[in-house]
Amino acid sequence: MIRSMTGYASHREQIDDARITLEIKTLNHKSHDVHFHSPRLFAMLEMPVRERLKKQIRRGRVEVSLRVAGSLFSSEMVQPKVDVARQYLQAARTIASELDLPFEPRVEILLTQAGVLELEEPEIDPGQLWDRLKDLVDRAIQDLLAMKENEGARLKSELESILNRMEELNRQIQSLRSAVLQEYRDKMLSRIAEWNQNLELDPARVLQEVAYYTDRSDIQEETARLDSHIQQFREILNANGQDDTPYDAIGRRLDFLCQEMFREVNTIGSKSSSLAITRLTLELKAATEQLREQVQNIE
Repeated sequence: MIRSMTGYASHREQIDDARITLEIKTLNHKSHDVHFHSPRLFAMLEMPVRERLKKQIRRGRVEVSLRVAGSLFSSEMVQPKVDVARQYLQAARTIASELDLPFEPRVEILLTQAGVLELEEPEIDPGQLWDRLKDLVDRAIQDLLAMKENEGARLKSELESILNRMEELNRQIQSLRSAVLQEYRDKMLSRIAEWNQNLELDPARVLQEVAYYTDRSDIQEETARLDSHIQQFREILNANGQDDTPYDAIGRRLDFLCQEMFREVNTIGSKSSSLAITRLTLELKAATEQLREQVQNIE
């Protein structure tokens, strides 16, 4: 099972007089990184939400937004302090009288004075609040996972297509290997024969050197390892995320295999002097780059 690192889910629920909206968005990220946004009164829900997400999502940036509208779950309630307002009003009346000024009280000015209005938070039991919202959280997470898995299936199809192309290119390179080595060996022997007209060379030593340099140009090991990496990549793609393939390791393991593939492809290109193999290697390098770009989207 493959999951994309990107996904989105939104759920809304009416609880008593409150309308609760929960949105979860996931983005590409190397590690597990959760950001929780909510009204101040609901910050107590961050830890249980984080725990829920940690069990289901192992990699990527997760942004959680909880919005609340309604009287029961409003984060703050305004309480007028009439006694304080009365004292302000009396003080203003006294000042106006002492200074022989007109007294024209205005309520909007009175409301701006310190202590006239206070914000009081309702007392809410964290456990009770979580009991009422955890079903909403679980439904949103399940919708998010469904979207991530659908996108993962599309990614898997693209990855398999790229792997097929890489296998074919590697097969073509392998088919050219013997002829390229023989051509390289023949060229070396031809040049040595020209030199040997003026120099007395030990034939056994000559053949030994030819074999040494021919072996250094051989790409058999690199193409074989590349085949092995492609096969291992496929095995991880088709794994179900259980047993010896932990779900949270899939994206990282595939990224590591891409690095190993790049190493083999670069070595093939540097060792071969064949124009045909060089062209195939360039195509193989482009395909490997496409593979790695897609892997960056896998959880």
